[in-house]
Amino acid sequence: MIASEHESFAAYAVLARYYDLQHAGYTPDVPMYLQAARRIADGSVARILELGCGTGRVMAPLVEAGHYVLGVDASEPMLQRARQRLQRIAGGRCDLLAADITVLRAILTPHNYSSRFDLAIIALNTFLHNLSRESQLAVLGACQMQLRAGGLLIVDLPPNDELAYQPDAADDNTYEFEARLIDPDRNTVVDKYVHSRIAWAYQEQRLTYRFEERAAGSNELLHIETAGFRLRHVFKHEMELLLLQAGFAGWSWHGDYDFSDYSEGSPRMIVFATA
Repeated sequence: MIASEHESFAAYAVLARYYDLQHAGYTPDVPMYLQAARRIADGSVARILELGCGTGRVMAPLVEAGHYVLGVDASEPMLQRARQRLQRIAGGRCDLLAADITVLRAILTPHNYSSRFDLAIIALNTFLHNLSRESQLAVLGACQMQLRAGGLLIVDLPPNDELAYQPDAADDNTYEFEARLIDPDRNTVVDKYVHSRIAWAYQEQRLTYRFEERAAGSNELLHIETAGFRLRHVFKHEMELLLLQAGFAGWSWHGDYDFSDYSEGSPRMIVFATA
């Protein structure tokens, strides 16, 4: 998680557990990052920086493949789960840093991470947590500074039309069912609901999540938690101007994790930017 707004800190203190329950097995994007790491390091070991690494979902397979990864995230509860995941990888070379990525310029050198990186990753909508132009440019500028010449930044974004298909609740009491999560450690079932409000003038979406937890096989409600945050959606040409202003030399666009071209109807909008 990239914390560009204070509300995100509080939200992910709640969301860390549920994030792993829902996304721990999400792997469609992992082969793309593994292939990019092999290419950029010419088959050798790549030095990788993951911004908003969360619970280590993407980090773990990269470390298992032999690459060095520094994961940065502002949420300590998310990083606690990342540590648990990464410590199970024998001989893994990685570090985790609790920090707001927007001040990365001032952090990495004092923490002895002064060597440049081959690859930087901002995975699965994480960039949308930046709600201001200043925050967006701070993140991209930090990436450009930390990458070696010819290094690569990958940012995985939703497509241009994504916001048009998002639910826009009529009132604050309208929640839609999103997913049923199973917690095998607690032997409970968690129903996840989402409330979405869209502010088109600001390209923003306000998401509030409600989690209702019950014992497996029972209707008795054990626990309810809520958490929410805002996202600022980014369009293709807007992102290109941000990359240009941040100092990137060039970029290409892909519409899915199979490196297909970005076009109308693409499920993802993924930019590969060269430092």
